[in-house]
Amino acid sequence: MPLRSPFLLLALAFASGCNPVESLVEREIERELPGVIGPADGYEVDVAGLRTSTGEAERVTVLGRRVRPAGAPVLDRLDLELLGVRYDRDARRLDRVEHARATARVLPADLAPFLDTHRNVRDPAITLRPPDGATLRFRPEAGGFAVPEGVAVEMTGRLVAEAGRVRFDVSEVRAAGIDLGATVARRLSEAIDPIVDLTDTRARLQVTAVRVEAGAVVAEATGDLSGLSTR
Repeated sequence: MPLRSPFLLLALAFASGCNPVESLVEREIERELPGVIGPADGYEVDVAGLRTSTGEAERVTVLGRRVRPAGAPVLDRLDLELLGVRYDRDARRLDRVEHARATARVLPADLAPFLDTHRNVRDPAITLRPPDGATLRFRPEAGGFAVPEGVAVEMTGRLVAEAGRVRFDVSEVRAAGIDLGATVARRLSEAIDPIVDLTDTRARLQVTAVRVEAGAVVAEATGDLSGLSTR
C-alpha cells in the first residue's frame, strides 16, 4: 500500500538522515542553473549544513556535466562551490553568497569547434602541453589574415588568465615552415581571443587562473550567485 501521509514521509526522511528542506532547495537550484550558467546534460546540487531556522547553509556544491554557456566552448565538467550561503525560503532565492569558486574543464575536442564557429579559424586542431602551453593548427584564414589556400598555419603560445577570461598568448606563428614574425602573432592573438569567456553568464564567472591538466584546459574562476531566484 503506497505511503500517502506527508507527516509519515517527513518522519521517514528524518529517520533516514535526509533533510527534506535541503532536498527541496537542491531541486529548486538545479532547475534554475540552465538559465544562470547554461544548458547542460545534467546538474547535481548538494546543500550541506542547512539550518532551517535561518536559511543559512555551510556549503552548496554544484556539478555540471557538458555545460553549454552562451558564447563559450562546451564545459566538459563544471564544479562550483558556494560558501556562506543564506537561502530566503519566503522569497525563494539565494539571499547571500559570501564566496563562489568554480573549476571548468574544457576538452580540445570542444575548443576546436568553438574556434571554428566563433573565431573564423578553419579546420582547427589543438595540442595542449602542461603547464599552460598550446599549439593551434588551422587553415587558411583567421581574423582577416589569409595565407595561400591549402597552406596550414601553426600558432604556438601559452594560455593565460586575463581580465576574467582565458587568452591565447601567441609567441610564434609558422606557415610552410616559415616564421611569420611577431606582428602576425599579435594580430592572430587579437583575432581569436578570448578562447574561453564565462563572464556573460548570470553567474558572472571570472577566470582567475588557467592550466593544462590531463589533456584539458582547466580554468579556475570566481562568481556571484547571490540573488538567484528559484521561483
